Amino acid sequence: MRSTILDYDSTRYNFRKWACEVLGVKDLEAIHSLNKVRTLNISPTSNQLSRSFSSIAEIYKSFIVEVLDKEIGGITGYQSPPSFRFHYNGLGSSVFHRDRDFGVEQGRINAWVPLTNVWGDNSLWIEGKESAEDHQPITMRFGQILLFDGVNISHGSKINTTSSTRVSFDFRLLPGAGPPRPASY
Repeated sequence: MRSTILDYDSTRYNFRKWACEVLGVKDLEAIHSLNKVRTLNISPTSNQLSRSFSSIAEIYKSFIVEVLDKEIGGITGYQSPPSFRFHYNGLGSSVFHRDRDFGVEQGRINAWVPLTNVWGDNSLWIEGKESAEDHQPITMRFGQILLFDGVNISHGSKINTTSSTRVSFDFRLLPGAGPPRPASY
């Protein structure tokens, strides 16, 4: 599978507005500068967004069915809830890896949805093709989604040297015929 960036209707699927409401902030990109971060207990992977997912679960399901199912040509399963992540200014987020190294089965498609603009060191870095080790940052804006073969393509994050925190979520899809159903991947 070739990595693909798609646009989606960010007014219909306004995940950023929901995240700001849940966290009680106005600007996700500047969340690292708020004293509130300590009181919110926002870790890179275990956070209020994960715990508040039920309030947006139906919109997320619509996003899967209406945006991605047609693009992929059918989805039989999708990760629900997705993994919400924070990549703070001055901190690293993840080691470079292939999902197969953690037991993820072949055939899954990774979907990555930034809720902030991403570029350079605040972005996800992926290799151009399997085993190329030529990692490059993805440049995207809110309202876009990246689909890629995270099972086989190495990906990760570097130390965020930008002035902007990245907030994003990601999930895996299982292509195939049938109505999309939530699952854990």
